[in-house]
Amino acid sequence: MTLLELQDVLGDRINITLRDDLTPEERQTENEQSIIITNLAKQMINNGDLILRTEKLAAQTKSLHNSAAMRLIMGEK
Repeated sequence: MTLLELQDVLGDRINITLRDDLTPEERQTENEQSIIITNLAKQMINNGDLILRTEKLAAQTKSLHNSAAMRLIMGEK
């Protein structure tokens, strides 16, 4: 999933939250699903941030190619 796709999912979750026609049980279920999606979204955003910061540092120093950070991002090589 891309960050743009994630943005669409989060937008859908906001629309569901604003609905007035949900029963209390449906609202509880939707809220629980929203919490799960929000937590996963936070992790995706954190992962993206790590990748961007590592890429920036690698471009600036040219010395991260064998670093632990690059192995985390690219996998063991």
